[in-house]
Amino acid sequence: MDNNTALYSLCSVPLHGVSLFTDSKPVIKNKYALRLSNGKVESPSQESVIWKLTDKGERYTSVIELHRENDRQVLIIDCEGKGAFEFTEEGIKVDWHANGTGPAHYLQTIGLSVFLEQKGHLCLHANTLVKEGQAHLFLAPSRTGKSTLTTALTHEGFTLTTDDMAALFSDGNAFSVYSSWPKVRLWPDSTEYFADSASFDKTTVKKVHDRFAKNEITFAGQKSEDKPAQINALYFLNRAENYTGPVEITRIANSKALILLMQNSMLGDAYKALGIDKQRVSSLATLINTLPVYEIKYPDGLERLTEVCRQINEWISAKNG
Repeated sequence: MDNNTALYSLCSVPLHGVSLFTDSKPVIKNKYALRLSNGKVESPSQESVIWKLTDKGERYTSVIELHRENDRQVLIIDCEGKGAFEFTEEGIKVDWHANGTGPAHYLQTIGLSVFLEQKGHLCLHANTLVKEGQAHLFLAPSRTGKSTLTTALTHEGFTLTTDDMAALFSDGNAFSVYSSWPKVRLWPDSTEYFADSASFDKTTVKKVHDRFAKNEITFAGQKSEDKPAQINALYFLNRAENYTGPVEITRIANSKALILLMQNSMLGDAYKALGIDKQRVSSLATLINTLPVYEIKYPDGLERLTEVCRQINEWISAKNG
């Protein structure tokens, strides 16, 4: 599937409460609707940059810039994939390079975070699992096994509804989260571990791109729900090396939870530049006063994963029973 095909396929799936459409009306009714187009984005001036993030990782350096210029905002990404998203009143225009990770992944994560955060919705670096109508958010930094654990938890009756980003919607008394595209990105060892699983369609397994070892997997039987699931709790994952004990799940104090949520926000330190930092801290305070936040400490290793998931499921079931 080429970049444009993958990009426009987002018009037919739930996307964090946003429906994308091209020339016709949105296929799915949602909180927001944005027109999606593909074409040349005029490069903004360097004087218009309001936020820049440089992350020097083990495999590559990521550079993200957000520009505000006249009646548009331009998000420029130079990472595993490279390109730009232009946000205007008309919608989103995408201008993407052919090689590397395609625009669909970035649009449904950091791209929509730029849009949704300015609408007042917290966007967290989290995977969402839904069971019996209740959503459970699992947060952890990149490269710590979040997608592997949450994929494994689908064997315990959970449905994985968002990978890498969760957008929170509040009605004043509760917080909810909408589904996103039913895909995960896994390292080769995790992909092999799930090779015989019924959770995803093996025919959809493909490398993200030639220079990147991760595989993209589409889940089989994932429902395209456009109704949000109410959040039951948030969990920070602590995969502990050299730890051989049972899974430990403990409540995190609100002061620490606030710091962790700020550290695991999708847009890093961009909120002051966007003029929403005070409002956002207030929203985070409301969140942690409304919902419990836990830490899950569990042993490392794929050979322990089945037992880890069983214990997590039993704890959640007992807590909600």
